[in-house]
Amino acid sequence: MHKILIIEDDQSSRKLTGQVLRFAGFEVLDAVDGRAGVASAISSVPDLILCDITMPELDGFGVLKALRENPLTALTPFIFLTAMGTNNDRRQGMNGGADDYLTKPFNPDELVHSIRRRLEKRSRQIEETRQRTEEVRLAMDASVPKKIWETFERFTTVTNLLASDGSASGREVSAVDQAVAKEAASLQRMIRRLKIYVQLPQLYGGRFELAGNGPLATTGPALERAAREVCRNWDREADLAIALEPAQLPLCEEYLVLLIEELVDNACKFSPRGTPIDVKGFGQRAFWSLAVCNRGPGMSVEQIERIGAFKQFWSGNKKPQGLGLGLALAQGVARLHGCEFSLQSEREATTASILIPLET
Repeated sequence: MHKILIIEDDQSSRKLTGQVLRFAGFEVLDAVDGRAGVASAISSVPDLILCDITMPELDGFGVLKALRENPLTALTPFIFLTAMGTNNDRRQGMNGGADDYLTKPFNPDELVHSIRRRLEKRSRQIEETRQRTEEVRLAMDASVPKKIWETFERFTTVTNLLASDGSASGREVSAVDQAVAKEAASLQRMIRRLKIYVQLPQLYGGRFELAGNGPLATTGPALERAAREVCRNWDREADLAIALEPAQLPLCEEYLVLLIEELVDNACKFSPRGTPIDVKGFGQRAFWSLAVCNRGPGMSVEQIERIGAFKQFWSGNKKPQGLGLGLALAQGVARLHGCEFSLQSEREATTASILIPLET
């Protein structure tokens, strides 16, 4: 039985709402004001919260802010049920992270339907997170130990060279030292990517909080450095041609860098050395377009439709190293920020594009 918390200072409204929900088969808790509601939500961790806006001491917007900042309730479905029905009120509620906004007097069937829909959505998010966690566990079991042992082997080689009788040249030590740094950076990036992939369903649940928070990302040196670093790891710096028009984009730099890393890494992975990798970023109307093109063998329509984490489309000698996570992760992060992701592939050219909406 799902547990619903009603935060409402008006006794008659609180009683009527509780009766409707109990009749629909829910367990009901209630709180008489905003501060009591926050305390009750944190102590009882309900499955969903219904909250009025106009309340003494702490209004509904304050309640929502307090609960979204607490890890125990940050992802709990939250519905405003209030007499305040202006567009500004609704916009403020949804921008604050509310899942729905219903006005009084309410229709009982509409209220119950909204609650069930939000609970079902949350259940899907939890199940998707569980499945992703299991996928990541299996992938880490298969790949991370290998990476760790490769890195340790490099460390051992460096240690042995330094402990030798001086026969090892400085150039040899430097080469192995650089290899260690490269292996360690690769391992760190793998773990960071897996962590973001697991978090995507929960991040999507709170996507309204991503909009407008924090400084805008600038399409400048950080993106170019990221693209060149990826190509350097593949020994393909000479293949890279990059042109990025300046712009400020409504997503944090971490995600923007991740997008370009994944698209460039995928281009390097699936095209032969010596062929060009074109990275272009330019503004067009209300969007800034990021496009990465490689001259690899291309992908079939079926392969494009099957893009997903931990799926590799080639086998045998053609199968690249890695988790098969790149395009799925880029696609998920793009959609998280309201961007459009597309993939076009011809016989010897594949272009991955992301349209990022510009702030107006």
